[in-house]
Amino acid sequence: MKKACITILFLVLLSLPLSNVFAAEVEYSENLIPKMTSNTLPSGVASASNEFSYAYRSFDGDFATISSAWGSNETTAWLRYDFLKPEVIEQYVIYPQTTATDRAPKDWTFEGSNDGITWNVLDTQSNITEWVDSTPKKFTFSNSNLYKDYRINITANNGSQYITLGELEMMSKVSSSTPNPGTEEPTPNGDRAILVVTMTTGLEKEFDLSMQEVNDFIAWYEGKQAGSGSAFYAINKHDNNKGPFSSRKDYMLYDRILTFEVSEYSK
Repeated sequence: MKKACITILFLVLLSLPLSNVFAAEVEYSENLIPKMTSNTLPSGVASASNEFSYAYRSFDGDFATISSAWGSNETTAWLRYDFLKPEVIEQYVIYPQTTATDRAPKDWTFEGSNDGITWNVLDTQSNITEWVDSTPKKFTFSNSNLYKDYRINITANNGSQYITLGELEMMSKVSSSTPNPGTEEPTPNGDRAILVVTMTTGLEKEFDLSMQEVNDFIAWYEGKQAGSGSAFYAINKHDNNKGPFSSRKDYMLYDRILTFEVSEYSK
């Protein structure tokens, strides 16, 4: 077995041939909004055009408790969360207030802004009915722009004199590479590498990957370093997929990566 070791501090772009064995799989991060304990803690700012119940209650991580919901006593209202730094959001999830699904939004736009004044519509929904207690609805859209502020702007609910939201979550798209159905994992010519990622905590994570996957990881890192792309990257754990799982992934957070090392080899 022939091996070549390349140590990469933060980023070195590798010019290696790509194969068509692997295709991009669209995945999304965990909720990027922290569990809020007030409208300003622990970070960011939750707000609403009308607060019959505090805005942060839709960002506290509790969607099953009746009282844990933002509420407006008007039938049109907006609910907003401001991140500390701009994020590229491409998915959001809504949980209705438990036992009050008639208060759930029916028509709305999901919008982004960087000054809190000018809002760009990113997604439009209408006639969204049949809400079920503790059951979320997920909405995905295409967006490549960084926004610091996001809001849901509700123009109609499902019949009540109030609007309430049990929980509102926001996600970014996560880059990932997985095999096309029916293809074998090894790339042409057997080119592979051991990718060792050292985290800022000192923890080392090791992955045995195809060079296609390594290239995709580096391309994501380069893009994020340039100020664009998702804060997360999903790496398939091919060599440690134990248990009744079709796949297992390790989600890497950009600002937690200290260094990474690529040890290339050919079988």
